[in-house]
Amino acid sequence: MAVQQRSAVTAIAGVDAIVNRDRVNHLNCRKAQVLAFVAGRSPWWELLLHGALGSTFDVYRHCYRRKGYRWDYPAPYVRDEDLAALGWFCGRQARADLDEVRAALPQYLANDQPVLFMAPRADFPYWVDFMRRHGTIEAEYRELHSFMVCGLSADGETVLIVDNTTDNHEYTSFLIPMADLAAGYAREPERWFTDCQTLLRVGEPDLAELALRYHAAVSGYADRFEIYELIADSLPVERAAIAETYRTPSVNSLALLAGSRTMFCRFLRRTSHAPEVPARYERLAAAIGAAQERAGRYHAGAAGVSLDELRRRLRALRAQEEQAARALRDDLRRAPVTFHAAGG
Repeated sequence: MAVQQRSAVTAIAGVDAIVNRDRVNHLNCRKAQVLAFVAGRSPWWELLLHGALGSTFDVYRHCYRRKGYRWDYPAPYVRDEDLAALGWFCGRQARADLDEVRAALPQYLANDQPVLFMAPRADFPYWVDFMRRHGTIEAEYRELHSFMVCGLSADGETVLIVDNTTDNHEYTSFLIPMADLAAGYAREPERWFTDCQTLLRVGEPDLAELALRYHAAVSGYADRFEIYELIADSLPVERAAIAETYRTPSVNSLALLAGSRTMFCRFLRRTSHAPEVPARYERLAAAIGAAQERAGRYHAGAAGVSLDELRRRLRALRAQEEQAARALRDDLRRAPVTFHAAGG
């Protein structure tokens, strides 16, 4: 077994290859962790992003109607079924108790499989520190977060958790006493060790199947991109009603749009699409990212950011989306897409 020694804890192989692949910071915690882990072990990981465009109406419904954040959006990419097509087994269990977790960890970790579970983030001191630094409202401290266990001490009393609570959202390792997990579980057992998951590479990618899924996604892609006009209308209302920028539907929507388009660009670079297609989406992703930054500054009352400017940007973004989607569909009609190896 290939292992790495870190203090008194033995870690699974490849912990150092777990790096952040979501620079926009828009994915929910579990998807971001799965993507970071798989990307460190599979040269085809970008194919998990074939459905990244998604529906802008779904983004609107989540952020505006449900008042959801970017981090709890059920993104239509990095899905279990696509992991399976990529050659990965994704084992899930809805709930476990503390004794089950203690008994199962050594076997999974010895097989170089991470173990992921949900638990209240306020039960972890490093998370409390992160939330205080970033101005999280106290009512949200006990929300659930995905924790990824990647190592264990020989006596089973210390776990190594890899998480991205650094200021640049890069992954780092935290040594957590098993006693802390036991104490948290004792306080609120019904919210601990839920949605347990592990990952194991079991085969090679089915490139033909992934190409079919991509073709189906684009063939059925119909979007009018009204969300950009809705964002423009909501900006002044949000500035008056919501204190924290991270809670605003406009900034959350733009983060999801910038993140999904950025991820889609990663996928497009692995395809046989004409160079014009990824180039359009790269320009679009950059423009949405700039609009997100400007919208955040507008909400904070920064000088030099006007509502008129943001409305012009948002109108231009809708036009860019329409043009990019048209070019994508036209190119796919000309020839079926194939995938090439990284660097190819």
